[in-house]
Amino acid sequence: MKSTKEIKVPEKIVDQVIGQERAVNLIKKAALQRRHVLLIGEPGTGKSMLGLALAELLPQSELKDILALPNPYDENNPLIQEFPAGKGRDEAKKYNLDAKQMLKNNNVLLFIVSLITLIVPWWVRHYYKSDIMFAAFFLGGMLFLAAFAIMLSMGPRMFKGGLIAPKVIVDNYGKKQAPFYDATGAHAGALLGDVLHDPFQTFFTGQELQIMTGDQVRKGKINGEVDRVMGKYKEKVLKKKEKNYEAAFLPKNELSVLGETNGSVSPVEVLSCNKYDYVGEMIKLTTSENKELIVTPEHKIAVWKNGKMEYIETRIIKGGDKVVAQAEEMIIDGEDIINTYGALQQEQCRLYYKYQNLKAQNPTWGYKRISKAMEQPEAKTRWWHAKKHLPYPIQTIEELEKQGLLPLKIDNKKLPLIAKVLGATFGDGGIFENLNGISLSSSEKETVEEFGHDLEQIFGLPKDQNSRIIEGGVYGHSWCYQNTNRNIIYLLLALGAPRGNKTKIELNVPGWIKLNPDFESEFYGSLLGGELGTPIIHKRGNYLTSLELGITGLPQFKENRIAFLKELAQYLKKNRVSTTPIYEGKYKTEGSIIFRLLIEKKIDNVLLFLANIKINYCKYKTERLYKALGQWAMLKKNKYHELTQKGYGAERAMKTLNLTPNSLYLLLNHFGPQEAEA
Repeated sequence: MKSTKEIKVPEKIVDQVIGQERAVNLIKKAALQRRHVLLIGEPGTGKSMLGLALAELLPQSELKDILALPNPYDENNPLIQEFPAGKGRDEAKKYNLDAKQMLKNNNVLLFIVSLITLIVPWWVRHYYKSDIMFAAFFLGGMLFLAAFAIMLSMGPRMFKGGLIAPKVIVDNYGKKQAPFYDATGAHAGALLGDVLHDPFQTFFTGQELQIMTGDQVRKGKINGEVDRVMGKYKEKVLKKKEKNYEAAFLPKNELSVLGETNGSVSPVEVLSCNKYDYVGEMIKLTTSENKELIVTPEHKIAVWKNGKMEYIETRIIKGGDKVVAQAEEMIIDGEDIINTYGALQQEQCRLYYKYQNLKAQNPTWGYKRISKAMEQPEAKTRWWHAKKHLPYPIQTIEELEKQGLLPLKIDNKKLPLIAKVLGATFGDGGIFENLNGISLSSSEKETVEEFGHDLEQIFGLPKDQNSRIIEGGVYGHSWCYQNTNRNIIYLLLALGAPRGNKTKIELNVPGWIKLNPDFESEFYGSLLGGELGTPIIHKRGNYLTSLELGITGLPQFKENRIAFLKELAQYLKKNRVSTTPIYEGKYKTEGSIIFRLLIEKKIDNVLLFLANIKINYCKYKTERLYKALGQWAMLKKNKYHELTQKGYGAERAMKTLNLTPNSLYLLLNHFGPQEAEA
């Protein structure tokens, strides 16, 4: 497109906001309240581009020029006036013309007087016949001419106190769109150079990417992917002669790559890509594992600093710095465990890492000297020196490292089982608000026993350690497994498990679950095992009741719950299972709303659900669904025979019973005794 005028803009400007769901909701709320929104972040991330784009998309309105005029009563408080757009310059020009005219008139008057002073001495000498009078008038005239020359050189400054031109503060001359003010910090701008810095970080052409294709992750060269998408959308490619610049904006879900977010890996959608001839320095980083990364000097790279991951420019990286070369493979590390604790424990961890750094840099220092350098009590460094009373998060990290669960990478063989347990915490399981335990409730004792066995297998625990199974319910029909091992609790929290009453918090599918189909299958299988409502034959005997999943939440979490169920619907769709729109209704708990995702009740669809979707921690729901489907199929089969006996053709009978050729074939050949006419 040659300009933004060619872009079709919807009536609602909020529809143009691009970002995560939470950010979009925040922008909408701010817009409804007519609040200002600040885009804050590092230079080069596109904040100014986004702000300018929003300014261009705003509906046109009557723009104004703002002028500051001198206040004759208080020079420190100028008068502010509005003028129609473009009139501000005319008003300032008018004041300047008036000032010049006044100066011109004064100069003419002074010039006339100067001529008089030159003529008068000669007239006096002729009239009085006296050389003394001539000399006196001549000297007086010279003094006057000198004063005149000084006044002429001062120019307009002589009239500073008389007439001051107004200043144009907001100048909308020739503008047809709302103004945009870039407030990028001067220091931040100087760091990367806002003018020369490419907001799309630059890679060398042969760099490899981790690319998401459907559910699979593959490697590909960046130049190959860029050429592919530009060739596919060649009619929409933007071109500039300078540096042979080409760019293309991609449709939604066209290309995704693996990226690091908050220390964990997740799919990141590519919005656009560009390429150009680069003449300048490139830096190649080679890790201890002989992996290479070639980027421009200003490109930021993740490195480890004092146990934390920081991003620094490539040009600053020195030999010996620990580059996070495998960040794309890491799901969580020790830092994520620390972040699940409170502020006090996080501060203790910071001090402990500081202690370790000082000790490593100064091997001869004792704990007393280190305590003085840290300005901390000697007792604290003495215990740490003796490897005792370490901060609780550090103890948790060390225990998880022993079990091979930290750092937790994408190739860890326990991840499918972890995903299975994690999914249960979103359903009938959960983590206590006080972090004292994790539990799972079920009407089947075998289910809670299976849950406990999975935890023991993941964490290498002895059977029944820190755990118990209790019987509940008024008539003893419910079982609850509980485990108080803190290592389990904090690892699952770091991986995205909800904490406390799920009705009162947001529910978000952890990003790492989407990296592998096995992770999704186990996670959603456990969620469905706890929350799926299985159908039975209706009392009328002619159709199934609802096959659905329902989750509750307070009204303020409505958008979050809908987004959560949409992700589930997307997972089902990938497995060829169709769903209906999401419904909402009042829940028995006062103030809560229940949101329902219904699975289409067609025989083909229900069969695909049974064949393609795994259900964990609930055997009776699968058995109940199979039983209901069998009864329903027999009803359909018998009805089909009744219709054909009445003279209905096969096509008309299928339409009446809402059957497809495939489902009819299944009914006639796989349910009940074989019929000769089938």
